[in-house]
Formats: sequence, C-alpha cells, structure tokens
Amino acid sequence: MILETPTRKISFPRRPLLMGIVNINDDSFSGDGTLDPEKALEQASKQIQEGADIIDIGAESARTNREAISVEEEIRRLRSFLDGWERVRDETKAVDDEQISPALLSVNTWRPEVVEQILGPKIDLLNDMSALQDDRNARLCAQHRVPLLIMHSVGQPKVSHTHKRWRDLINSMVQFFEEKIGTAKSAGLKSTQIVIDPGLDFAKQKDDNLLVLRELKKIKDLGCPVLLPISRKTVIDDVLDLPDPCERDPGTVALLTQGILKGAHIFRVHNVRACWETLKVILPFQPKLRVILNLAISADGKISTTGNSPAHFTSKADLERLLEIRKQADAILVGRATLEADQMTMTTEGSTPWRCIISEEGKFDISHPFFHTEGGPRHLIISSDAVIPKLPATIHRTNLNGFLKKLRNNPDITTLLCEGGGSLARQLFELDLIDEINLTWAPHTFLGGQNAPTITGISGDFLPSSRHYELSKITTHQNNEVFLTYYKSQLES
Repeated sequence: MILETPTRKISFPRRPLLMGIVNINDDSFSGDGTLDPEKALEQASKQIQEGADIIDIGAESARTNREAISVEEEIRRLRSFLDGWERVRDETKAVDDEQISPALLSVNTWRPEVVEQILGPKIDLLNDMSALQDDRNARLCAQHRVPLLIMHSVGQPKVSHTHKRWRDLINSMVQFFEEKIGTAKSAGLKSTQIVIDPGLDFAKQKDDNLLVLRELKKIKDLGCPVLLPISRKTVIDDVLDLPDPCERDPGTVALLTQGILKGAHIFRVHNVRACWETLKVILPFQPKLRVILNLAISADGKISTTGNSPAHFTSKADLERLLEIRKQADAILVGRATLEADQMTMTTEGSTPWRCIISEEGKFDISHPFFHTEGGPRHLIISSDAVIPKLPATIHRTNLNGFLKKLRNNPDITTLLCEGGGSLARQLFELDLIDEINLTWAPHTFLGGQNAPTITGISGDFLPSSRHYELSKITTHQNNEVFLTYYKSQLES
C-alpha cells in the first residue's frame, strides 16, 4: 500500500505515522489553540522534534457549539502559518531514522472556497471533515496532486449529530467509503491519493466508537491508508468519566495501542511524545512477515529463457548463496511452473521450512520429486475449486493474499522466501510486500529471448506504478557473477 503526496511516496507496511495537531484558533476543545502564528509554528516544531511525521493545521474548531468563522478569516489564519512553515520544517530535525523528514503538512479544512485558496506546493494532504458531500474538494486535490482524507460522518460539519443511531454501522461505513472513494477517483484522484478516517465521535456514540475500534480491519480491507483520530476523544470520557480533555492522554495511548493492533496507518494526536514512545515500545513485539525475493536475471531482465526452459544462468556459487538465504526462511514459496521447470525439491540442510507451491488450477504431478523428498511440510495453495488427487500436502483453497494472511497469523512464520517465477513475483510486487530482493546477475546467458519471462511477469509487461528499493550490497564472484541485495525504501522520493 502506498500513500502518494506531491513530492513523495510512503510505502506501507512501515511504522505508523503520527499526525500532530496544531490549532490556529482560540476555541479548541482541548485548550491548546493559539491565534499567534509564531506560537503555532513553535508548536509544530516541537511536535516534529517529538516524533510527528505530519503536522495537521486547522483554523476553525470542529466543535458544534461554536459559530463558524468566515471564509476570509479562515484563509487569513492558515496563510499566517503557511508563511513560516517551510522555514520551520527544514530547520527541525527528526528524532529518529524512521520518522518522515522533512515533515509533511496537512490542512484541516472542508469549505471548497477555502481549499481553492489554500492548496498549493506547501500542502501534502487535505484533511476534509465534510464527509465529501460533493466532488469539489476531490477535484481541487486532483488538480494539485494532493491526497485527500475522507472522514465518515453524516450531515453538515459544525452541526451536532449526537441523535444518530445505527442499525449496522460497520456495513454502512464500508458502503459510505466505497461510494466516496468512487467519487474521489471519478474526480481524478488515484487510489494512492486517498486516506480514510472512520470519524470517531462524529455521529457516533460510545458503543459505536468502540465497535469501530474492534472492527477496524473491515475498514482497512478497503485498501486505502486508515487514519485514526484518537486524541482526547469523547469516547475516553464515556469510559473513564474525564470531562477535561487534557486528562485523557492515558486513554489516548490505550486507543493508540488498539489501533496499532488493528493495523491503522496514521494516528492524529495532541501529545506526540507519549504516542511516539508508545510506538517505539510496542512495535518490536508486533509480528511481521518479512518477504524475500531471490532470482537470477540476464542483462535484459529475464529470469528464464524463451519457452520457459530452465535457464542455467548461474554457477555453483549462486546455488550456495541460495541455500544460505534459505536458512533464513520459515517458509519457501514458488509457482507450480517454476517447481516443474527446475525440478525443485526445496530442501534445506539443517532446517525444515514450509515448502509452499501456488497454483490456480492445482494440476500437480504426483510423481514429481517434490512429493517424494523429505523436508519441511508441504503446502499447496489452490485458488480454484478444481478437483485434485490425494497428495501428501496441506491444501489451502485460497489466493496468494489469503495465504499470506494465514502466514501472518502464524507466530512460527516470520520470513517467507519467494524463488519465482515471474507471475508470482509480479503479484508480490503489486501487493507491495517484498522487503528484500537478492538478484544474481548471470554472465552465462546475456539475453533471455523475446518471450522469456521477466521479474514482473511476461516480456513487455510492466507494473502500473514504480517500486523503490535501496541497493545495499554488491558482491562479485570469481566466475564474474554479481550478487546484488536490495532493501525496500521506507520513503520514496
């Protein structure tokens, strides 16, 4: 999953982003607003130093018991901050290497008349609390290549909806986001330019908010980054009886923890330091499936030769390297065609990783050495309902994504090694799940041939978007093979 701003691409999974809140007003519900632009800029600088990846500025309180300010006044307040933002952003250093630096800027506004005047090169995200009642803000975002945050709510902003009751909130929310994402795309935005926000406390009561936090996966499955606005929310008061918002930071940390466990991507918070420390402590305990790709390629990017015949690209040294990489793996995954073309048994000396084969139709040859060689447990992933013969393997009737979800839920599987072929590698690239790539540049077959498969499928076929990796290591073997190791970029420039 990727979030694309005008200047950068941020790849998920990665450490969740923290969005610090800066209110350029005098009626913020938590009492931290200021009408002094220099003080607001100081707050932004302090939040970046405490770990904020994004600063979210708003000039008008979302409180429903406050009159709306004029369009002209909102624009004036926002511009007073924007005048000094780039200086503060560029002067303030990140607290660690995982933080987005320089920090991104989000503008929290919803009136198209304001959006039209404010959007520009300094803005990285529009945080729109209007529930996208029409497509004007989406069209403005598309025009400026600025991603749009769509918040779930009902009715007009600045109007209380505490009377709202839901018969099936989660399904209603899924339908809402499907419709609004469609509106945003029709207005010219790409899926990588849309963020969704379930809108805690907006047209929701205590039990509604808690339900959203329990069932967040159904929102996450829509395929867009999910922002959780957890900070000092009324739901914390509902649980703890804390009418003063400034006393709700421990409750905010609890909601942050739940959001991390459910896979949210961005958290909007007041107390950045407390939330950053929580992230630093809890994330090392989170299970994560690391995906490694290992392939040999010719100079023209082919991973086999014309006709998908075994390439024999490389020497014994490359096989020894592969066997060392296999020792890192808890599971090894290949496509059925690759299994058969290379007569693989997928064995590893000294370890027994899962041996996994993916096939749409499940047309396996029972006489293949794979089924008669001792080693790790065999797993077959079959996405069709085809009848298959009895085989000495565990059968998974699912697609690649479904199988990967099973691996993520298995605490014994933390590293998956994919050894091809091109169709499988392409699917993993499309899902943006490959963390490490090991390539052997093969000197023995310089050109693979016109119709030979490539690292992303068939010859002449390409991924619809870029994938960025950092070259970490180059080793030249005595037989002129070149071993290359790449790691996924957390931040793509």
